Amino acid sequence: MKHMRSIVTFAAIAVPGILVATTSFLTPLTPGTLDRSPEQVRMPTADTRVICPGPLLTDDEAEGTDAEFVDDSNVSTRAVSASAPISAADGSVSAARLQVADLGGSANFDNPSSDGFVSGDDPIDKTKLITGFARPGAPALTTGVETVEGTSGDLTGLATLTCGSAASNFRILAGSGAAGSNSQLLLSNPGDVPVQAEVTLMTPSGERGEPTEVSIKAGKQRAIRLGGLAAGAESLAVDVNVDGGVVAGSLQETVLDGLTPKGIDLATSGAEADTQQVVTGLDGKDARLRVANPGDDLAEISLKAYGPDGEIDIPRSSMTVVAHGVAEADLGDLDATSVVLDSGQAIQASAFIGQDGEKGSSDFGSINATDALAESQVMALPRTGTGKLYLSPGQGQVQVRGMLDDGSLTEGQSIDLNPTGTTEFSPAEVSPDAVRAIVISGENASGSQSDGVHASYVVTTDSGISAVQPAPAPAGVAYRDIRLG
Repeated sequence: MKHMRSIVTFAAIAVPGILVATTSFLTPLTPGTLDRSPEQVRMPTADTRVICPGPLLTDDEAEGTDAEFVDDSNVSTRAVSASAPISAADGSVSAARLQVADLGGSANFDNPSSDGFVSGDDPIDKTKLITGFARPGAPALTTGVETVEGTSGDLTGLATLTCGSAASNFRILAGSGAAGSNSQLLLSNPGDVPVQAEVTLMTPSGERGEPTEVSIKAGKQRAIRLGGLAAGAESLAVDVNVDGGVVAGSLQETVLDGLTPKGIDLATSGAEADTQQVVTGLDGKDARLRVANPGDDLAEISLKAYGPDGEIDIPRSSMTVVAHGVAEADLGDLDATSVVLDSGQAIQASAFIGQDGEKGSSDFGSINATDALAESQVMALPRTGTGKLYLSPGQGQVQVRGMLDDGSLTEGQSIDLNPTGTTEFSPAEVSPDAVRAIVISGENASGSQSDGVHASYVVTTDSGISAVQPAPAPAGVAYRDIRLG
């Protein structure tokens, strides 16, 4: 697994006659902390851009489907964006300038660099591009979260999503081709030129067919219905590879059992494939674990689960996944549980938890495996329902600071980790005022049952359940060495 707790990550690229060493950071180094040679040049930090997919696409907006699918549904879609303070190389501390715009369109608002900023719970009717503009020597500690809430009709339930960044390749472990499921892959192109993407579906029996080629225009979003590509497949993983650019991807799933709503969900990619995966925050009914095996050989995986009081028994202690395929394990009802998966080859994992509703309805939410907590990460919180933060087993402390409506930060509160169990924490504990986002530091924490400490936030309402994860730590290049000869 990636080691995300250290301040600095080093990489070196050797070419004939030249050695270039780059340094990327989470909290920039202050002047004078290290001796710098004349050959070392400070490089600009990177802006942070994430995309919120926008309202649920309904079947009447997809080709060849039932136009009456959502006639009786009451669904609202909202987005919250946040920009948290971060230290710069000159010792100054401030939050990056934050802009929210329609994808391929004009800006909705542009908030300057400040002491901290959290937007309102803004209704949205389009795909949104959120940009945090880095300052010299300081990356942008920004994020966005989208909430879709259905309170009646076919689309009853709750879907939340930490808005994701664009990439040239990624994998999403969500969706289904089974009857009753409407799964759509949403691909958004934030660039100025069209891009070509290849979409490959992984199923329980392996890859399904040849890759599907999709063209996405500049500044546009495109939806691909997955049922027609993998009809009957109960569980999917979706591989996306882009030629000549990057796209942001998310997966929307709505489920009906006849006329009974069975939930809505939004999912995006989680931790990259590795020999260990950690999923935390399994707190609900009918928990399921989904694992993808991108390798060419059968993957054998061991499972260990840790509840709030220590290691617990689950129905499965191991599972196997065919090459280029996916598999699921039913884990039953769980309470504040973290699952650690270990394998001899690289795998990826996600999980699903459920909640019962009224008159036979239900809802489900997906939880990605995450990277270990870094030194500074931000998480915008859905402004609905009640929620808890879950931390996988670890040693030491995780520090949490709350961001309030005015963007100010509360005093830090240290959470003592449980070395043998999952730790629960309510963000409401950090302030009597409403906490709209949290800044998390894992600097003084280490994993006791896995590589690093992992976090998820699970929110529930009367009609739904869903989860969000911390935004990936911002990155930038601090110094570059160039030695000739």
